[in-house]
Amino acid sequence: MKQENPLFYLFKKLSWPIGLIIIAVLISSLGSITGLLVPLFTGKLVDKFSFENMNWMFIAGFILVFIVNALLSGVGLYLLSKIGEKVIYAIRSVLWRHIIHLKMPFFDQNESGQLMSRLTDDTKVINEFISQKLPELLPSVLTIIGSMIMLFVMDWKMTLLTFITIPVFVIIMIPLGKIMQNISKKTQSEIANFSGLLGRVLTEMRLVKVSHTEDLELDNAHKNLKEIYFLGLKQAKITAIIQPISGVIMLLTIAIILGFGALRISSGAITAGTLIAMIFYVIQLSSPLVNLSTLVTDYKKAVGASSRIYEILEEPTEPLHLKQEGVITDGSLKFEHVDFKYGVKPILSDVSFEILPSKVTAFVGPSGSGKSTVFNIIERMYDIEQGDITYDGKSIYDIALGDWREKIGYVMQSNSMMNGTIRDNILYGINREVSDSELKHYAQLANCHEFIEQFEDGYDTIVGERGLKLSGGQRQRIDIARSFVKNPDILLLDEATANLDSESERKIQDALEELMDNRTTVVIAHRLSTIKKAEQIIFIDAGKVTGVGTHQALITNHEKYRQFVNTQNLSE
Repeated sequence: MKQENPLFYLFKKLSWPIGLIIIAVLISSLGSITGLLVPLFTGKLVDKFSFENMNWMFIAGFILVFIVNALLSGVGLYLLSKIGEKVIYAIRSVLWRHIIHLKMPFFDQNESGQLMSRLTDDTKVINEFISQKLPELLPSVLTIIGSMIMLFVMDWKMTLLTFITIPVFVIIMIPLGKIMQNISKKTQSEIANFSGLLGRVLTEMRLVKVSHTEDLELDNAHKNLKEIYFLGLKQAKITAIIQPISGVIMLLTIAIILGFGALRISSGAITAGTLIAMIFYVIQLSSPLVNLSTLVTDYKKAVGASSRIYEILEEPTEPLHLKQEGVITDGSLKFEHVDFKYGVKPILSDVSFEILPSKVTAFVGPSGSGKSTVFNIIERMYDIEQGDITYDGKSIYDIALGDWREKIGYVMQSNSMMNGTIRDNILYGINREVSDSELKHYAQLANCHEFIEQFEDGYDTIVGERGLKLSGGQRQRIDIARSFVKNPDILLLDEATANLDSESERKIQDALEELMDNRTTVVIAHRLSTIKKAEQIIFIDAGKVTGVGTHQALITNHEKYRQFVNTQNLSE
């Protein structure tokens, strides 16, 4: 099955400004038509010009045609360009909306820098085609058709002789256009690779400097840049072939007109004014012909650039707004014979357990056993292979994804933060108005109000990229404050106090106990004090649940749990 043209595929996804297109087409068409009158008036002026009998009305009409042509052409070109800008805006919006709704495995497999390149560099190539080249298409076609008609009307014999060069031009352009498409596709791919490298290095610059790998990353970048350079040279070579050919054909055409036209004037077949008018029409043809010739190559470049966008738009998105009936009632969260693979690697195998409502459930097990995977699956970041997960007896996959995630608060081990103010980060994703007093109250509960107030700008302090201006413990407390504000039904804590000193940890533990009160809480715990307080402990080992019970029960009956507690040096 032949793949759909990726550029047309993009166009189908857009809502086009039909009214504006019709107006722009009409005005630009009128501009092209009035432009066809200029050579005709010029020829008439040459034939009738006389100082003794100056026809001022004719000259005034000639000037008026010039002015009208300029105005119509200018307005038409602006409106067509406006359409192009609207279309590229729509393409970027559609692409970004799709990317932000893609499933998590896509982002695991694609670098952020590459995706940014698709949104900016690839759409820039399409933008140049739509907003600059495509608007010239209709005026160019009208000018070519109109000029040819006028040339045939004036002297069809000389016109036929003039256009013997066009088939040669077309034969040369078709293969060059195909080559340009392939080069453009490779160029955009290399630019995306370079953007990916930049994104990777810039976000991990500390690692680069500590590892002293500056030269290595420079070499990696130079490989990409050289490839982009050589591909750019190939494009330049094709352009260098096309433009001189266009120029030579135009000069050759004018030479034929002048040579053959002189013979036609001497025989009385045409007047000098007619010859001048025909030369004007041929010159008028030159710009549209060049536009159409480069339009083919620019179209091929745009198709090449849209190929990767097409691939992204074909990726499945998350069903955020699934229709459902009734309110989500609270209850127990059950895993029923769940299997999960990451790619081809099995992570969870036949996992079944029940997380009790309004209770604390702690996950314990060796590193890499699948604890964080369970959290990711609860949040529906990844789809399970087999089995089901239910909440109050209803499959969570029958609940709208957006509504399901609204119920969950997640204090992550990585303490993800957006570059913005502390206030922005605490309130990130909160869909209600939060007063300053309420914000400070929750910040105090999370033990972060005090250090926030020490900053010169307080809650309006910029945290930097990924929160690098804050310490790990500060980021963690802001993350906890966000969960306080969100007030979720299900609270996920992934080693929530791992980065805190003992004093801060004690205060945070008190705050967390208040947050966890009468709330379904699931915690990945590496501290014995947290494990002991849990009403239920689930021990995961190599992707399987090997024990469920209280701390005392597992210490007595589960040998591997007992060994884990004794050998992991879990702090109180």
